[in-house]
Amino acid sequence: MQGIHRLISFAFLAAASGFSLSALAAPVEYVRVCSAYGANYYYSPGTDTCINANTGETRRLTEDGVVAGKTALASKVDDIDKRVQRALEGASVASALTSPDLVEGEHFGVRVNWGNAGQSNAMGITGAAVLGEDFMPGGNGRLAGAAGVAFSGKTVGGNAGLQLTW
Repeated sequence: MQGIHRLISFAFLAAASGFSLSALAAPVEYVRVCSAYGANYYYSPGTDTCINANTGETRRLTEDGVVAGKTALASKVDDIDKRVQRALEGASVASALTSPDLVEGEHFGVRVNWGNAGQSNAMGITGAAVLGEDFMPGGNGRLAGAAGVAFSGKTVGGNAGLQLTW
């Protein structure tokens, strides 16, 4: 009986104070759409910063205008993409640096090369020349030199070398 009196007392106090059980069940807005900057922007919870769910771009209105940025994860992805692109450019440059093959009787050669890695293309030019012949004991031996340069985007690479054959 005492439990019922307490429940009635609680109900009376709640009604008198304007308390409503619906206040306990008020909907919580977990994701708010940010329509100020276009499709796919949502407010970061608890802030006035909008984030594009697809690109990681952030936008926030300040007294000086809109400040744009990127989330930490989107920035890391961009860094990785740039590193991969540089690696592909380097690989395409390396494959565009093939030297001419000089056979017996030839003394000079030029070769234009194309290299590709992923979506990166490179153009290169290399040359080779015989620098000396018949200087080894027994009247044989040949020394040849080669050098080249190749370009891909902002990446430039080169090579140089000597070859001794007998």
